[in-house]
Amino acid sequence: MKQLLKNIIKDFHSRPLPSFKPRQLQVPLDLGKIVTIVGPRRAGKTWYFFQMIASLEERGVQKKQFIYLNFEDERLELESDYDQILGAYLELYPEQELAEIYLFFDEIQELNGWEKYVRRLYDTVSKKIFLTGSNAKMLSQEIATSLRGRSLSFEIMPLSFYEFLTFKDIDPKDRYSTRNRARIENSFAEYLVWGGYPELVEIETHFKPDVLQEYFNVMLYRDLLDRYEIRDAFVLKYLIKRLIASFTKEFSVNKFYNDLKSRGVKISKNSIYRLIEQIFSVYMVTAVEKYDPSLVKREMSNRKIYLYDNGFASATRFSFSEDRGQLLENLVFTKLRKDAEDIHFLKNGYECDFVISTGVEQPIPVQVVETLHQENLNRELKGLEKARQRLKSEEGLLIIRETSSLVENLPEWIEVKKVTDWLLE
Repeated sequence: MKQLLKNIIKDFHSRPLPSFKPRQLQVPLDLGKIVTIVGPRRAGKTWYFFQMIASLEERGVQKKQFIYLNFEDERLELESDYDQILGAYLELYPEQELAEIYLFFDEIQELNGWEKYVRRLYDTVSKKIFLTGSNAKMLSQEIATSLRGRSLSFEIMPLSFYEFLTFKDIDPKDRYSTRNRARIENSFAEYLVWGGYPELVEIETHFKPDVLQEYFNVMLYRDLLDRYEIRDAFVLKYLIKRLIASFTKEFSVNKFYNDLKSRGVKISKNSIYRLIEQIFSVYMVTAVEKYDPSLVKREMSNRKIYLYDNGFASATRFSFSEDRGQLLENLVFTKLRKDAEDIHFLKNGYECDFVISTGVEQPIPVQVVETLHQENLNRELKGLEKARQRLKSEEGLLIIRETSSLVENLPEWIEVKKVTDWLLE
């Protein structure tokens, strides 16, 4: 095993870094903390590692100072003797000061008992440790406890629309020339349907459902069934399909429980809640609570389901004849999730898609509509106005896909933004 490690380390040092497209995420390279890059599989965490390594090389760090290992490499069966890693490195570079090396460990969750090992490295070897992982629960909610204040996490998700354009060699800052504006609008139509997984940018459209389905299967079998040792694959698959089918809508655990019961499937509600949290942990779907000052009422109400990427809807259940408004609302959610501290929805005889809070100012109601026309004008404005009154907010945001002459006569407190412009702010 040590010889294999030496081969892997030396191969990395002898080869040029793969070419990559830079991402917007900014991570400090000399933080003195264990830096974790978390997010879904295939979102670009490994390539972001290469971006970080390239930045360090620009600062004068030598290639031999890096140890890069991807623990999804089937050759790396270390079991428990993890000291072989540094042993192999020192046999290659016996003169190297270990305090000056940079450790890049990819998909660290594949290493059993990784927390203690990484903690020991940090305390005794080097403060320059970078990790990636695909399991949201393990690496976001529990890592602070596991590493006891030694770490700081950063999240990398599928491409933002800005990044999507740069990956297609389109200037996202030029929104005024006729030609480039047309390219932006055409790319948005693709992005809306197929989402932002980096690999899909250059893949022909008829192959995209197959690629996304493969991502789905890896999350299902490897990240859920295997990792959590879930025995009832039927219930898990059925639950995931129901959650995806419910995106942008409320989901009722009681209804799902009664549906299973009517089919003769025996499972407790607590087990369903546990399965849902496990599904949430792998960056496939998530949920937004109903807005209410009472914490108890928020937790007791149904939650609205959203996808981390629109591609899963298109690849698994979404018919192109259906309302594109669902895809638009979900896309707005993915942007709000990055920018807002808290996101809720409001529903009480009216509906407002989102309530966002930055923690400083009053919460702001946000309504999303594909096209504003006479048939939906009163409904959309009522939801926004009622939400504004409930929140005691001075403003509201209306995000639209297509411009309309109706926006010229809206109240002054409503800020109207075309979605492509809003996404590129």
